[in-house]
Amino acid sequence: MKEIKSFPFKMDAINDAGEFCGYASTFGSIDLGGDVVEKGAYKKTLIESNGRFPILDHHDPTRQIGWNVEAYEDERGLFVRGLLDLNVNAARERHSLMKMAQSIGGKTGLSIGFRVIKDEADRGRPEIRRLKEIQLMEYSVVTFPMNRQAEVTSVKTKEELIGQFLKNAVGMDPRQTGLAIRNLKSLLVTQKEPGQAHSWTKGADYREARMLRHSLRQLLNAVKEA
Repeated sequence: MKEIKSFPFKMDAINDAGEFCGYASTFGSIDLGGDVVEKGAYKKTLIESNGRFPILDHHDPTRQIGWNVEAYEDERGLFVRGLLDLNVNAARERHSLMKMAQSIGGKTGLSIGFRVIKDEADRGRPEIRRLKEIQLMEYSVVTFPMNRQAEVTSVKTKEELIGQFLKNAVGMDPRQTGLAIRNLKSLLVTQKEPGQAHSWTKGADYREARMLRHSLRQLLNAVKEA
């Protein structure tokens, strides 16, 4: 299953040739989806890909706007160097907006598309998922990144939040998980403002996630006995 994390990109520089660099992911912080990316999570995917990943416009595989040409982990996080193809109209538009954001102090949004290869629940707080190995597939320039201390944050559907909680904290099987989700359908209707496909509001959605977890705890006994 492919997942997406959107965040304000910590861009160090962008030049007229379309090259940019900065930190695409930082280690150790808990995001709004309850995930922590651990140091070393990208090690295998970086070796296998040699740091070459497609750069897309809003995760649209028909709208590639460039390539990432270098990536490595350091103590802080995942450093990337990307190159936009300025022969592509969408890439020229994104390049112009990224330069404007840098000049006015705005934040450029990036969103990574990836698969979780290895994860585990935090020992002290089982609702938190520790991402130990990630397969990075692509990253995209997006308009509406999530904004929480300029760190990596996670975009997940509410069904995914439920599934992660039941797997990590309870150890439910797929049948039990499906039953819990059906019983919570009234809470899974997402109302979004236009243009928020890649973002969460810091307050409302975080409160909804907490409400889901609370409701799940109330349903656990009934579901486990079903």
